Amino acid sequence: TFLGSAGHASARAAAAEAAAAEASAEVPASRRQAALAAPVAALLAAAVGAPPKALAKRPTGVNNPGLLPQTDGQSTTVIDVAKILTESQERQVMATIKEIEQDSKVKLRVLTQTYPNSPGLAIRDYWGVDDLTLIYVHDTGGLGESNVVNFNAPMGVEKFKPVNFWRRAQNVFGNRYYIRDHGDGETVIDVVNYIRDEFKPKPPESS
Repeated sequence: TFLGSAGHASARAAAAEAAAAEASAEVPASRRQAALAAPVAALLAAAVGAPPKALAKRPTGVNNPGLLPQTDGQSTTVIDVAKILTESQERQVMATIKEIEQDSKVKLRVLTQTYPNSPGLAIRDYWGVDDLTLIYVHDTGGLGESNVVNFNAPMGVEKFKPVNFWRRAQNVFGNRYYIRDHGDGETVIDVVNYIRDEFKPKPPESS
Protein backbone atom coordinates (compact mmCIF):
# COMPACT_ATOMS: atom_id res chain seq x y z
CA THR A 1 0.00 0.00 0.00
CA PHE A 2 1.13 3.57 -0.69
CA LEU A 3 1.41 5.98 2.26
CA GLY A 4 0.02 9.24 0.99
CA SER A 5 -2.02 10.52 3.92
CA ALA A 6 -0.53 13.11 6.27
CA GLY A 7 1.07 11.74 9.38
CA HIS A 8 1.63 8.19 8.17
CA ALA A 9 5.34 8.76 7.65
CA SER A 10 5.66 10.24 11.12
CA ALA A 11 3.87 7.23 12.57
CA ARG A 12 6.19 4.89 10.73
CA ALA A 13 9.16 6.91 11.94
CA ALA A 14 8.05 6.48 15.53
CA ALA A 15 7.53 2.75 14.99
CA ALA A 16 11.00 2.49 13.50
CA GLU A 17 12.83 4.19 16.38
CA ALA A 18 13.76 0.91 18.07
CA ALA A 19 15.10 -0.55 14.84
CA ALA A 20 17.06 2.61 14.14
CA ALA A 21 18.60 2.54 17.58
CA GLU A 22 19.56 -1.11 17.15
CA ALA A 23 21.09 -0.45 13.75
CA SER A 24 22.98 2.62 15.00
CA ALA A 25 24.36 0.71 17.96
CA GLU A 26 26.00 -1.75 15.60
CA VAL A 27 27.99 1.00 13.83
CA PRO A 28 30.59 3.18 15.63
CA ALA A 29 29.74 6.89 15.82
CA SER A 30 32.60 7.92 13.56
CA ARG A 31 31.42 5.51 10.86
CA ARG A 32 27.81 6.72 11.16
CA GLN A 33 28.98 10.31 10.69
CA ALA A 34 31.02 9.32 7.65
CA ALA A 35 28.05 7.41 6.25
CA LEU A 36 25.96 10.58 6.34
CA ALA A 37 28.60 12.78 4.73
CA ALA A 38 30.42 10.70 2.16
CA PRO A 39 27.76 9.66 -0.39
CA VAL A 40 26.43 13.14 -1.09
CA ALA A 41 29.91 14.64 -0.86
CA ALA A 42 30.69 12.51 -3.88
CA LEU A 43 27.92 14.40 -5.70
CA LEU A 44 28.31 17.91 -4.31
CA ALA A 45 31.09 19.91 -2.73
CA ALA A 46 29.28 20.46 0.59
CA ALA A 47 27.80 17.66 2.66
CA VAL A 48 25.79 17.49 5.85
CA GLY A 49 28.16 17.55 8.82
CA ALA A 50 31.11 16.22 6.86
CA PRO A 51 34.23 15.78 9.02
CA PRO A 52 37.63 15.88 7.26
CA LYS A 53 38.16 12.14 7.65
CA ALA A 54 34.75 11.42 6.08
CA LEU A 55 35.55 13.62 3.11
CA ALA A 56 38.89 11.87 2.68
CA LYS A 57 37.11 8.50 2.52
CA ARG A 58 34.20 9.59 0.36
CA PRO A 59 33.38 7.62 -2.80
CA THR A 60 34.97 8.67 -6.05
CA GLY A 61 32.90 11.44 -7.60
CA VAL A 62 31.03 10.86 -10.84
CA ASN A 63 29.79 13.33 -13.45
CA ASN A 64 27.50 11.69 -15.98
CA PRO A 65 25.02 14.17 -17.53
CA GLY A 66 23.91 11.41 -19.89
CA LEU A 67 21.83 9.99 -17.02
CA LEU A 68 19.87 13.22 -16.59
CA PRO A 69 16.30 13.36 -17.90
CA GLN A 70 15.58 15.22 -21.13
CA THR A 71 13.02 17.33 -19.28
CA ASP A 72 13.71 20.77 -17.78
CA GLY A 73 15.45 20.67 -14.40
CA GLN A 74 13.21 23.35 -12.91
CA SER A 75 10.13 21.18 -13.36
CA THR A 76 11.79 17.79 -12.75
CA THR A 77 12.06 17.30 -8.99
CA VAL A 78 12.64 13.53 -9.04
CA ILE A 79 15.31 11.64 -11.00
CA ASP A 80 14.70 7.90 -10.66
CA VAL A 81 17.89 6.45 -12.14
CA ALA A 82 17.51 3.29 -10.03
CA LYS A 83 13.95 2.73 -11.34
CA ILE A 84 12.53 1.99 -7.90
CA LEU A 85 9.43 4.17 -8.17
CA THR A 86 6.24 3.34 -10.01
CA GLU A 87 4.64 6.15 -12.04
CA SER A 88 2.06 6.55 -9.28
CA GLN A 89 4.73 6.74 -6.59
CA GLU A 90 6.75 9.28 -8.55
CA ARG A 91 3.68 11.50 -9.00
CA GLN A 92 2.99 11.23 -5.28
CA VAL A 93 6.56 12.22 -4.38
CA MET A 94 6.47 15.17 -6.79
CA ALA A 95 3.18 16.42 -5.33
CA THR A 96 4.60 16.21 -1.80
CA ILE A 97 7.75 18.06 -2.87
CA LYS A 98 5.53 20.85 -4.18
CA GLU A 99 3.80 21.06 -0.79
CA ILE A 100 7.17 21.36 0.97
CA GLU A 101 8.27 24.21 -1.29
CA GLN A 102 4.96 26.03 -0.86
CA ASP A 103 5.17 25.72 2.94
CA SER A 104 8.86 26.49 3.48
CA LYS A 105 10.50 27.69 0.22
CA VAL A 106 12.91 24.75 0.60
CA LYS A 107 13.41 23.01 -2.75
CA LEU A 108 13.59 19.27 -2.11
CA ARG A 109 15.09 17.25 -4.96
CA VAL A 110 15.17 13.43 -5.00
CA LEU A 111 17.71 11.27 -6.81
CA THR A 112 17.60 7.47 -6.76
CA GLN A 113 20.71 5.65 -7.89
CA THR A 114 22.88 2.59 -7.53
CA TYR A 115 26.35 4.06 -7.22
CA PRO A 116 28.32 4.57 -9.43
CA ASN A 117 25.41 4.59 -11.89
CA SER A 118 24.52 8.20 -11.13
CA PRO A 119 24.52 11.59 -12.85
CA GLY A 120 26.67 12.75 -9.94
CA LEU A 121 27.93 16.32 -10.13
CA ALA A 122 25.76 16.96 -13.19
CA ILE A 123 22.73 17.41 -10.91
CA ARG A 124 24.18 20.66 -9.57
CA ASP A 125 23.69 22.63 -12.78
CA TYR A 126 20.62 20.66 -13.87
CA TRP A 127 18.73 21.52 -10.69
CA GLY A 128 20.35 24.92 -10.13
CA VAL A 129 21.38 23.90 -6.64
CA ASP A 130 21.43 26.82 -4.21
CA ASP A 131 21.34 27.46 -0.46
CA LEU A 132 17.69 26.38 -0.20
CA THR A 133 18.06 23.18 -2.22
CA LEU A 134 17.77 20.02 -0.11
CA ILE A 135 18.98 16.93 -1.96
CA TYR A 136 17.89 13.45 -0.90
CA VAL A 137 19.92 10.69 -2.55
CA HIS A 138 18.48 7.19 -2.19
CA ASP A 139 21.14 4.64 -3.10
CA THR A 140 20.05 1.02 -3.61
CA GLY A 141 23.25 -0.65 -2.50
CA GLY A 142 26.17 0.64 -4.51
CA LEU A 143 27.37 2.65 -1.51
CA GLY A 144 26.72 -0.12 1.01
CA GLU A 145 23.74 -0.88 3.23
CA SER A 146 24.64 1.93 5.67
CA ASN A 147 24.36 4.58 2.94
CA VAL A 148 20.87 4.13 1.53
CA VAL A 149 19.27 7.39 2.70
CA ASN A 150 21.56 10.40 2.26
CA PHE A 151 21.03 14.16 2.45
CA ASN A 152 22.77 17.33 1.40
CA ALA A 153 21.39 20.19 3.51
CA PRO A 154 23.16 23.53 2.93
CA MET A 155 23.17 26.34 5.48
CA GLY A 156 19.90 27.79 4.22
CA VAL A 157 18.15 24.48 4.91
CA GLU A 158 19.93 23.99 8.24
CA LYS A 159 18.23 27.17 9.44
CA PHE A 160 15.00 25.15 9.35
CA LYS A 161 16.40 21.84 10.60
CA PRO A 162 19.88 21.25 12.07
CA VAL A 163 22.38 18.54 11.14
CA ASN A 164 21.13 16.23 13.89
CA PHE A 165 17.67 16.18 12.34
CA TRP A 166 19.05 14.83 9.07
CA ARG A 167 21.20 12.25 10.86
CA ARG A 168 18.16 11.04 12.75
CA ALA A 169 16.12 10.77 9.54
CA GLN A 170 18.92 8.81 7.91
CA ASN A 171 19.13 6.42 10.88
CA VAL A 172 15.36 5.89 11.08
CA PHE A 173 14.61 5.37 7.39
CA GLY A 174 17.98 4.20 6.06
CA ASN A 175 18.65 1.26 8.36
CA ARG A 176 18.46 -2.19 6.83
CA TYR A 177 15.45 -3.22 8.90
CA TYR A 178 13.31 -0.38 7.57
CA ILE A 179 14.40 -1.02 3.99
CA ARG A 180 13.75 -4.73 4.41
CA ASP A 181 10.25 -4.20 5.80
CA HIS A 182 9.08 -1.42 3.46
CA GLY A 183 11.16 -1.66 0.30
CA ASP A 184 12.97 1.16 -1.49
CA GLY A 185 10.00 2.75 -3.23
CA GLU A 186 7.85 3.09 -0.12
CA THR A 187 10.87 4.25 1.87
CA VAL A 188 11.35 7.16 -0.55
CA ILE A 189 7.68 8.08 -0.07
CA ASP A 190 8.01 7.82 3.70
CA VAL A 191 11.12 10.01 3.80
CA VAL A 192 9.51 12.71 1.67
CA ASN A 193 6.26 12.58 3.67
CA TYR A 194 8.25 12.82 6.90
CA ILE A 195 10.08 15.93 5.65
CA ARG A 196 6.74 17.41 4.52
CA ASP A 197 5.20 16.86 7.95
CA GLU A 198 8.22 18.33 9.75
CA PHE A 199 8.34 21.42 7.51
CA LYS A 200 4.63 22.22 7.79
CA PRO A 201 4.00 25.52 9.59
CA LYS A 202 2.90 24.85 13.15
CA PRO A 203 -0.54 26.27 14.01
CA PRO A 204 -0.43 29.05 16.61
CA GLU A 205 -1.00 27.89 20.14
CA SER A 206 -4.38 28.83 21.53
CA SER A 207 -4.24 31.14 24.52
